[in-house]
Amino acid sequence: MTDDTLAADHDAPLTDDILLADRIGMLLAHAIRRQFWMLFLTDQDVLAPAVMPCTDLPEDPTQITVTEDLGAVGNAELLATRVAQIMEAYDLAQAVFVWERRGGPRVGDEERRWAQELASACARVGARVRAQFILHDRGLRVLAPDDYL
Repeated sequence: MTDDTLAADHDAPLTDDILLADRIGMLLAHAIRRQFWMLFLTDQDVLAPAVMPCTDLPEDPTQITVTEDLGAVGNAELLATRVAQIMEAYDLAQAVFVWERRGGPRVGDEERRWAQELASACARVGARVRAQFILHDRGLRVLAPDDYL
């Protein structure tokens, strides 16, 4: 593949979840440790250049955290608010979340709770979530709403 082809692929719209999963799979091949990734798409469905890992996500999405600007809020609500702020500041249209952890593709209780709480919190603050995935030892799996609702 030439550099021009790679550049063209990088800017190609990710119009369905298969294309999105393929692109994320190129960036994140398999799980190494427990962490959470935030990726963003433009209004043209192009992956934004910023890929943000978070290695210290708390275990409980509902645990209350106190911040200067928001007061007392649950961890998922705090993260959703920060996601919405990033999206607004950089004119991004959609968020994509990847839950990385060692093990197989089965959805665990922690991913289920976080995915549910974060999806709900993002909806409340107006941050559109395009998709959520689990990155496990053997690759990537779509985390469908049926997995956590």
